[in-house]
Amino acid sequence: MLSLARSGGTLPRLLHHCRAALSANFRPKSTVPSQQQQDQDYDGSSDEIRINTKPQHQRLEKRGPLMKNMFVGVVDTDLLVYPESLNRDEQARCVGEREPFEDGGRALGGLGVFALQSPLNFGGRALIETELAYFNEVIGGRDLGLGLVAGQHNAIVQLVTRFGSEGVKERLLGELSGGESTVSAALFEREAPTGGTMFGTVATLGATNQGWLLNGEKSFVLDGDRALWLLVLASTKPVEQMNELDTTITAFLVDANANGVKRSEADETLGLNGVKQVSVSFKNVEVSNAHIIGTEGNGSQVLVELLKSTRVQTSVLGVQQMKKFLNQLTKYCIETKTGGGHLMDIENIREELAKASAAIYAAESMIYMTTGLLDDFDGQDAEMEAAITKIFTGERLLQLALLPLKFVGPQALVQGSTFEQLLRDSLQFFGNGETLDSIKFYVALAGLQHAGSSTHETIRKDRNPAMNPSHVISRLFEKNTIDTPKQFCNLEHFLHPSLDAAAHWIEFSVVRLKLAVECALSRHGTEIIQRHIELVRVADVAVLLYAMVATASRASRSYCIGLKHADHEIQLANTFCREASERVHRLAKDLEQGQFVTNDANYDGMARYLFRQKGYCFEHPIAKNF
Repeated sequence: MLSLARSGGTLPRLLHHCRAALSANFRPKSTVPSQQQQDQDYDGSSDEIRINTKPQHQRLEKRGPLMKNMFVGVVDTDLLVYPESLNRDEQARCVGEREPFEDGGRALGGLGVFALQSPLNFGGRALIETELAYFNEVIGGRDLGLGLVAGQHNAIVQLVTRFGSEGVKERLLGELSGGESTVSAALFEREAPTGGTMFGTVATLGATNQGWLLNGEKSFVLDGDRALWLLVLASTKPVEQMNELDTTITAFLVDANANGVKRSEADETLGLNGVKQVSVSFKNVEVSNAHIIGTEGNGSQVLVELLKSTRVQTSVLGVQQMKKFLNQLTKYCIETKTGGGHLMDIENIREELAKASAAIYAAESMIYMTTGLLDDFDGQDAEMEAAITKIFTGERLLQLALLPLKFVGPQALVQGSTFEQLLRDSLQFFGNGETLDSIKFYVALAGLQHAGSSTHETIRKDRNPAMNPSHVISRLFEKNTIDTPKQFCNLEHFLHPSLDAAAHWIEFSVVRLKLAVECALSRHGTEIIQRHIELVRVADVAVLLYAMVATASRASRSYCIGLKHADHEIQLANTFCREASERVHRLAKDLEQGQFVTNDANYDGMARYLFRQKGYCFEHPIAKNF
């Protein structure tokens, strides 16, 4: 059953709009002054150490997951109010601290970009995710490569702060925060693991149980040629389990200059030439228990926390790259003349740039809605929202990066031109780290697992029609379908009236996601894991739905509080939601029809034939058979 989750009864429409305009009352506020300057501490020497203190960001009690619940048709309308994570004091401080980063005459490296999330007592700024995203806008706008390197460094420093041993924190956080040394993530491997382990890199417990021996190789380590420390994820097999299959992983902080660590020459890359990628091999590298991040066998949780932050912050950098493209294209279209006028007078070019603008607006909205979830609620389940944000940003960046080839022409590929460098860096950025398809599989499987646990009884009856005839009959007369979805929670009551259309499209998309998920689970059961095309479709629906929610919510807030250009934000949100809802309908319908009604089975057969022939095998168009 579709349902509406909210804290109270139905609110009058105008009352809720007032609440949206004053949503800061709902968001966490600091209960102490914004900054207590220069508290003094002494280390016993004559030198005085000044520590700037920062008030603790207050968090509310954890709520149910926003997007996962939409897989079962539940909408938490309190979360439709666009977040205002920073109160006035926090925002004023954040704006003031960012100003030096905006000075193009100052080098970013000397401004503490490697200490943005480090603890205050180690010289860091202890930024929350919303503040970090705000800083990364400037860093990514000025130096995309540095933004990537500093982003993973700050995320790992935060992990060390939360999960590292006291000895490691005391010894390393100071130098990591000061930029004296950097840390990189060593996660990816070229070869598939063997022996039942999750990674080919394996750590075995030493004979004394006081340390580990690390063996294996990691590839595509960003900035690995300069990093002095590496966060390595390895499969762990204690001595007593050496003959057993073991899928547990552990996170280690490894000295990059330790005996047995060897770095390869940097890989040649398409773009981001200032940042190198290397492979790192480990041969009997000794790692002490103190250098485990988290606990033994708990590396999966460390990885989840790492990805949750880096996916959102990487999206910030992607949005800045998109803005560069759009601004350059806009300038080019204004200044370039054709036989009949300027390029900006051509309708299809205007449409392409308008869609690019809407994509940037949606990506920005998703970023700060996600950081709001992470910052405002204690231990909030927002891994899916972070993953969705990276998927949307990555795909739209690639589309925008290729746009100059459509109407700029050969000039876009002239070496050294603005468009050529932006294209190279964007393609390199798009291919950096995990693939978007792998993230889509995660989104779909996480949502399907959540839906399966909530609707298992319905799915069981769907998969056993002979034993549940009354259930089958009721399904036949079901009026709520993918083609004719029914409203169930009146979302228009929770957005500005000018967004009524967007609210309806969002609500219909929630219904379609729920029905499509039930259909896929009923058809395949646990074998849905092997239906990769359908998993991608489910993920695409979730991505579009979250983009619609974030876009409409942000536009509603802008109009309610009277921000500049708010009327155009309303138009943008309605336009974006209409187009996204139409695509959701098509995707959900394909999920309902299955592989034999769509072309999935045909394409699968064609691909299998291609593999059997080991390539394109069809005869030439002018070949004769006589």
